[in-house]
Amino acid sequence: MYRRDLLRFLGVVAAWPRVVRAQQQPKTPANEGHVADRRTLMPENGLVSVQSRSPAPETVERLLSVLAKRKLTVFARVDHAAGAASVGLQLRPTELVIFGNPQGGTALMQDRQSAGIDLPLKALIWQDSDSKTWLTYNDPNWIAQRHSLGTSSAPAVKAMAALLAAIAQEATSGS
Repeated sequence: MYRRDLLRFLGVVAAWPRVVRAQQQPKTPANEGHVADRRTLMPENGLVSVQSRSPAPETVERLLSVLAKRKLTVFARVDHAAGAASVGLQLRPTELVIFGNPQGGTALMQDRQSAGIDLPLKALIWQDSDSKTWLTYNDPNWIAQRHSLGTSSAPAVKAMAALLAAIAQEATSGS
């Protein structure tokens, strides 16, 4: 009996850091809650969500304008809501914009070609059940961690993270 109780206690102690981390993790659209702040921290799934002050269609247009201003190539736009409607289903506004610049992303793939699965970059503009609009993207630091990128691509990852944060801020600011 004593051994089983000890093992149960050790299991609780070993799980404690995960429990604390989960309790401290901010509520974000990605983990089905919301925060008062427009900007959220990166949860364990690597998604960064920024609440927009504009409706989804305007946020998409603002994003496209910001990308053009920064001379980033828009490779594709995927309107998931239109796709759902085409088969008789409803979906709140949800649009994916795929964009990038080979100069930035190639450094990651030179380090580890598997990073190509997460490139080019993507931004998802979507409306939640409370009619709030969000811009969500993969944090480049998470991409680096996911693919075990080394120091050779670290400057590109850092620049990409700063660029995405600036793009998201500008596209969602509404001013």
